[in-house]
Amino acid sequence: MDLSQRDRLSQLVEELTTSGQPQLHQDKMKEIKKICKTSNDCLDHVYHLVMSQLNQEHSEIRLSALQITNELFLRSHHFRTLVVDNLQETLELTVETDSEQPLPPPKEVARKLRALAIQTVQSWHSLYGGAYKKLALGYHFLKKIKKVDFQDVEARTVVERRRDEERQRKREAMYKEKVEAASKDMEDSYPEIQAALTEMESCMKLLSPEFDLTDVESCPAARECPPADEQPCCSRDLLDDGKESMKREGQEEETSTEGKGAKKEPVTEQEEKRRHDKEAAGKTAEEEEEEEDEDEEERHSEVEDDSFIQSSGLVSYSYSLDLDISRDLYIKETEDNEAVVSTLIDLHRLLTFKHLPAVQGWIQVFTKSGAEQQLMARALDLKRSLEAACGNTKNFALITRAEFAECSSAPSSSQSSSSKKSKIENIPVVPFGLDLYYWGKEHPNSGKIFKLPSQHQFWAHAPMEEEVENAELLAESKSRCISFPGSFTPVSHFCRARLDNGLLCQRQDRLKCPFHGRIIPRDDVGLPINEEDRLREEQEARRKRDEETDWRDAELMRDIEAATGENLGSDRVSKKGKGKKKKYPNLSDLKQSSSTSRSRLEKKVFNKSSMRRVAQVMKKADSKKHDKFSNQFNYALH
Repeated sequence: MDLSQRDRLSQLVEELTTSGQPQLHQDKMKEIKKICKTSNDCLDHVYHLVMSQLNQEHSEIRLSALQITNELFLRSHHFRTLVVDNLQETLELTVETDSEQPLPPPKEVARKLRALAIQTVQSWHSLYGGAYKKLALGYHFLKKIKKVDFQDVEARTVVERRRDEERQRKREAMYKEKVEAASKDMEDSYPEIQAALTEMESCMKLLSPEFDLTDVESCPAARECPPADEQPCCSRDLLDDGKESMKREGQEEETSTEGKGAKKEPVTEQEEKRRHDKEAAGKTAEEEEEEEDEDEEERHSEVEDDSFIQSSGLVSYSYSLDLDISRDLYIKETEDNEAVVSTLIDLHRLLTFKHLPAVQGWIQVFTKSGAEQQLMARALDLKRSLEAACGNTKNFALITRAEFAECSSAPSSSQSSSSKKSKIENIPVVPFGLDLYYWGKEHPNSGKIFKLPSQHQFWAHAPMEEEVENAELLAESKSRCISFPGSFTPVSHFCRARLDNGLLCQRQDRLKCPFHGRIIPRDDVGLPINEEDRLREEQEARRKRDEETDWRDAELMRDIEAATGENLGSDRVSKKGKGKKKKYPNLSDLKQSSSTSRSRLEKKVFNKSSMRRVAQVMKKADSKKHDKFSNQFNYALH
């Protein structure tokens, strides 16, 4: 194996194990296999590289290293010998057979690594267990001693299974306690809830009594009510007269036709022809008569309509009315129902904020713990009853006395109320001050205060009130400051100063940029357009260069470096420092994953300085207690 192959294998193994991918890159893996085919020295070198990666404290690196080991184990007898000879170390680093050496983070990848390692050992044993004695011993060690269940999908050990069973048993016991507590609480609260519901229903019936249909049917006025299809009296009389006249005309026509039919006699052929001719002529006459009858009926109906309008004052025989009925019940609070209304409000508040949340909590406990159906059904019935009661109270619109007084005193006209609102909106509002307090009054005492000769509470002679005029209070009572901010105009210009990276500053300040000073007009490159501004910036840059220390001069540092041969960082003088670059950016950051709320609290709580302060405070408290109760034997003993 030459040096180029050795370096290439090291590079490929490092790239594969630090890629952070769940699967290996096939092209790079093929290149490793191709190089390993040349000699066993390449296999030895790859084995040592893989073992060094398995010792890294990162589960993603170990996972990729185990995958490389499996690929070469299935293709090379020499590599299988190397792995089997040191199988114990491989199992400790992948299967976690040693409890003192747990798998490194991340936890999710560590779980995958352990499951993959157990599946890999099982496949190795099924293929090569008879040929390699140490491999069979390692398999039986995992199965018999470590109690690894190879059929388990998660490949858990006996300790993990016992831990999970214990956790499940604790969870079941906790849920059982919660169910018992919830059922006991429900039994204790059930009579109280039912009493509150009954009381609320009674209050609602007192405030809004219900009327049944049986009462309406038994009412005598309902029995005597005329049918709904009858018209008013005047229109009914007119229609009845028209109907009677039409009936009389129809009866007269029937009698005339019957008389003609009774006088029929046998006739000859000539008479039949004459009769046919007469009938044909009669049909035309009948048609003309029908048209005349229709015209007469139209005139007659117009006359009837006119007479109906004159007699009743109604324009039409049929009318339709659309009534918008509100389903809300407006109940006014009076002296008679004041107690009922207050009781209803208290009960609604009790059900909404106490009983309903409690019932919802019981249902949640029963759902999570899988309680009996009887308890769940009872809790659901309680919830439905409470929601129905709270929903019924929402339909009541209670009008208190104060609201009713405001409504009665308010003008009835909507136009006047709207005009009043518009006037109120247009009224100017100013903050209240001393000038408004004394507005339109003569205030001789404004600005005057009483001065006391002594500020002591009791060790002083009898106070003599002395009035002193305060200039500040007097000025406040006579003046008012009014600010006129004006209209806001948005900023449309940019700073456009040239930055170190070649771009232009895009800050939109009105007058001054906090980084580049006063905003001035600049061109597309970022240079000042005015000559005065350009000269001023050059002078400012020259002044800053003069203020810099001599040892920060890049040319001087280069001369010193050339003379001494030491690197003083002359290339970084005019450049800003950059953050530290990650060596393997594709791997998960263990520091970031370990930065949890618990770890951050632990750093603060268990800090040495904080622990020292807590110890000092506790020691000081103990010393105070000892000094206070040192003479009492029961405190002195502790």
